[in-house]
Amino acid sequence: MLFIFIALVIVKVGFFFMFISSPTTLFSGGSDADFYDAYALGEESLTSSVWPDWLRALNEVGLYSRVGVSIFLMVLGVLVIPILCGRLALVKGYPYKTKIYLGIAIAVSMYPTLFYYTLDIYRDVFMLFVFLSGLLFVKWSIHSESPLKKLFYMVVVFGHGYLLYLFRGYLGFAFLISYFGFFMFRVRKLSFFLHVIPMLLALNVFYILGFFEPLMAYRGLFDGVEGGASLGIRFDSALMFIPDFTLNLLYQLFGLYFPNIMAVFVFLLESIPFSIAFVYVVRNRIYANSFVNFMFVFSVVYSIIWLLGNDNLGTAMRLRMYAYVSFIICSVIIYQRKKLFLQGQTAS
Repeated sequence: MLFIFIALVIVKVGFFFMFISSPTTLFSGGSDADFYDAYALGEESLTSSVWPDWLRALNEVGLYSRVGVSIFLMVLGVLVIPILCGRLALVKGYPYKTKIYLGIAIAVSMYPTLFYYTLDIYRDVFMLFVFLSGLLFVKWSIHSESPLKKLFYMVVVFGHGYLLYLFRGYLGFAFLISYFGFFMFRVRKLSFFLHVIPMLLALNVFYILGFFEPLMAYRGLFDGVEGGASLGIRFDSALMFIPDFTLNLLYQLFGLYFPNIMAVFVFLLESIPFSIAFVYVVRNRIYANSFVNFMFVFSVVYSIIWLLGNDNLGTAMRLRMYAYVSFIICSVIIYQRKKLFLQGQTAS
């Protein structure tokens, strides 16, 4: 397994530097990365996140390079993030830690959207790194028995949440509200009739009361986007809100929308593994622990927000990375806990 992981790293690094050798191919026009580069060089004046401000700050002290930042993000996406995911998935007492560690690292290494965003100065790779780093401190804070260490970890978690908020407001909001509220929810007690249906009804009520107007206004901006990646779901009827939300969820989160061949490719490599992990977590939720509770609650809160505000499949691919990675980690944690439980039952 180590050989497979190293081979994947070598192939992706080689692929990256092949593009670096041809900047006109790598840095094609019209992307967010072009805007970030222009802002860093002082050619733009408006920004919506802290990422371009950081790039401009680097440029002001003579440390900015588009290729250099891309290489840094490539190292994060190709090496650090897969290893960090493997670390997060480990369960104390499970005997085959190396297989779990490398198995998760290999699975994340094969995530095409993650690799795509390592090819330029997109903020998404760094955001995912901050999110996973925050998850590590969440895990430590949950498992720590020392009140002083727990307090320290809580402060660091809050710092990660605030940083995520600066990058993407609703991402940081979902991270923080989930951390301070996940203890009120238990995945192992999840019920379709007691939790899912009431949640959908509550969302419908919030829609009727106008709480989602800012999200609906933002969603409306996708009306002018050209191409076949926009879904055209408008949420323009209270009566149809739940059917529209369900269809929207199936299209964007589970990838069941195929406007082109690329959507089919992404569905096979991303949505199917996520769907398998999702079903496994739900069916084996009795083995969930507090860390799984947090990732589950976060994924639900965060996904509801971006599903309501987004109407573009391409954008969905980058927004859903956090939920996808979370559920992959959750499924592996539950797998290990289930194995340990069954082994204990057999031994007794």
